[in-house]
Amino acid sequence: MALTSELYGTAASRLDSFVAQWLQPSREWKDEVLEAVRTVEQFLREEPFQREHGLDQEVRVLKVVKVGSFGNGTALRSSTEVELVVFLSCFHSFQEEAKHHHAVLRLIWKKLWHCHDLVALGLEVIGVVQGAPDAFVFTIQTMKTAEPITVTIVPAYRAMGHSIPNSQPHPVVYESLIEACNSYPGNFSASFCELQRNFVKHQPTKLKSLLRLVKHWYLQAHHPGSS
Repeated sequence: MALTSELYGTAASRLDSFVAQWLQPSREWKDEVLEAVRTVEQFLREEPFQREHGLDQEVRVLKVVKVGSFGNGTALRSSTEVELVVFLSCFHSFQEEAKHHHAVLRLIWKKLWHCHDLVALGLEVIGVVQGAPDAFVFTIQTMKTAEPITVTIVPAYRAMGHSIPNSQPHPVVYESLIEACNSYPGNFSASFCELQRNFVKHQPTKLKSLLRLVKHWYLQAHHPGSS
């Protein structure tokens, strides 16, 4: 609670300094975390995913996107959670994603242990975590300081295709989404993760600092005990 008390006693004119001193990750620490995450991304891009029960084709990774705080540039110092959305070739519609989502999660689970580089980073599997959508979660460690990192992987349908940054989806994408959500409400947000990420990522530094302050306040004061 010490940092929270300091925040309450900080004048508005010094809030930027407070964020830089206490909340914003150092470049060295962030680079170390991202180095470990790059090992995960390399595994996803290069591991040959064979067919799993329910899938009638080989699975290829089209793109891996860092989302959440690390993706949009608002991570707090010592944040140890990284979220990755994985766009896959086996999903050609929202309905196909819903149908094969768990088969893909099982496929990633099975292949994870074949990656010697991840095992060397202290790989520990947590398993499938229920949500909207369900995700696969595991932990690894940074190479130099052995800092534990929780990695969340969400398979997704690349609904926006090869989109140009800051471009808007074609209206037919939203029509398909509305039709699919009648059966699977809330499960397809990951397909639009680039829109969500870019909305924050390209905002001014002051807005990102404000988001860090709100997160810090919530975690330390409103919701004590969280990390």
